[in-house]
Amino acid sequence: MSNIIKDADSTTLVLNGHAFTSFGVGDNIVLSPVNPHSSQINSSDGGVTINKRADGDVYDMTITLQKYSDDDVFLNSIINTETPVILVGSMKEDFNRDGTDGQESWNLEGGSVLTKPTDTKNDTDGNATLDYTLRFRNAKRAL
Repeated sequence: MSNIIKDADSTTLVLNGHAFTSFGVGDNIVLSPVNPHSSQINSSDGGVTINKRADGDVYDMTITLQKYSDDDVFLNSIINTETPVILVGSMKEDFNRDGTDGQESWNLEGGSVLTKPTDTKNDTDGNATLDYTLRFRNAKRAL
């Protein structure tokens, strides 16, 4: 299963109405499928049964944010709530195909903060970043 890697500079990520803007220059948004999309059972006489998996649209998203930014504050407040907060939103990227503009959109549903963020200090410029991992029950691509 391959990761979907989006350039954070040219991708719009919105969760629960919050637009994320504090990605580092050159950072990526990474969507990773957690499970196969379908399952296959082979029979001894050459037959096959193929089923769509109920958990086939589950994806993990990894984003790197600047520490202390509005985006960090937003996700930190979600982590610190007494009851889990469900995340919904979208990730969109514009494209041009044969002179025609279009937009790829990932609809994100049933999400939550999967792990608390890692904390990294950049030795070159001193900026601190946090890697958040979010899991979405449903992530579907639309063109």
